[in-house]
Amino acid sequence: MHILYGIATTGNGHISRSKIIINALKKRGHSIDVILSGREEKNLFDIDELKPYQIKKGFTFSNNKGRISYIKTVLKSNLLEFLNDVKSVKNVYDLVITDFDPISAYAAKKYKIPCMGIGHQYSFYEDIPMTNKMRFSSMFFPKIYAPVTFSIPFHFHHFNQPILPPFIDPILHDRRDKEKIGDDILVYLPWENLNDMIAILEKVSRDFIFYTDVEHIKEIENITLKPFSNKNFKYDLLRCRCLITNAGFQLTSEALFLGKPILCKPQKGQPEQEHNAKILDDLGYATVSQEINAATIKDWLHSSNNIKIDFSNPIDVIVDIIENREKDFSNEINRLWQIEKIY
Repeated sequence: MHILYGIATTGNGHISRSKIIINALKKRGHSIDVILSGREEKNLFDIDELKPYQIKKGFTFSNNKGRISYIKTVLKSNLLEFLNDVKSVKNVYDLVITDFDPISAYAAKKYKIPCMGIGHQYSFYEDIPMTNKMRFSSMFFPKIYAPVTFSIPFHFHHFNQPILPPFIDPILHDRRDKEKIGDDILVYLPWENLNDMIAILEKVSRDFIFYTDVEHIKEIENITLKPFSNKNFKYDLLRCRCLITNAGFQLTSEALFLGKPILCKPQKGQPEQEHNAKILDDLGYATVSQEINAATIKDWLHSSNNIKIDFSNPIDVIVDIIENREKDFSNEINRLWQIEKIY
């Protein structure tokens, strides 16, 4: 098949997952064109293997002190540019796949091309635990933002629904239990104010590795600031003692796979992260806090538990579903969960 693959770049998890799926599709003989939307190319990293690709503006959620600002998001959005980007997509594809990219999804809708959504957001279509507020916003959001005709959803748990286990980077599969674990605490909080976070971390008598918007590695007291790099981040994730992050799905899944204690702060106003935080808390998989401060971190360090989950690799089932989307894969999906182990 000739496939258009759209990837949202608002979070790095979309890119990480999509690279692996695209490579698997290419190995089966499919040709892939890629659209990346959400951030400028200069703010993306480790995307060379997706070439040739197109960079589109799409939509980017504006942030105000750790909270999504929908007013700023609307004001910064350019609907005419978005419509032109949709119009620029050629009607030459057998299938469109979107990892929550709206341009490819609406191009598929315009040309009546089958569109498959791959991602955690599409689990909101299923009967899974949610508050009424989250159910309304989470159901509304994917249907309007990136509508699809089929979907392959992921989640931390199956909830007796046709949901696949999280997709874990093969690098982490290969290197888990082979790296020496240090005492550093890894921090990834891209929506928080850098100076505020430095002031908080300085008050905790532990060493932190903080990935943030800096050009070069910088040492400040007990904190090592590092620029964004997928390869380096995965290495530090393997070696760290524990993780402080937002409630994004991909990173928290990888931390659970590696058995890293997690302190997560959901980004306010972001329905997916609020939902993830609730599920992580309900399952006992992470410590959830609406605010990150020195006292919160110290309490977490004294009480956190290690939970390690052997999520089964769903890549072969994903590609099979893409190639045979009318077939019932319930048995294959159930088998993935049956071999999952929790330590």
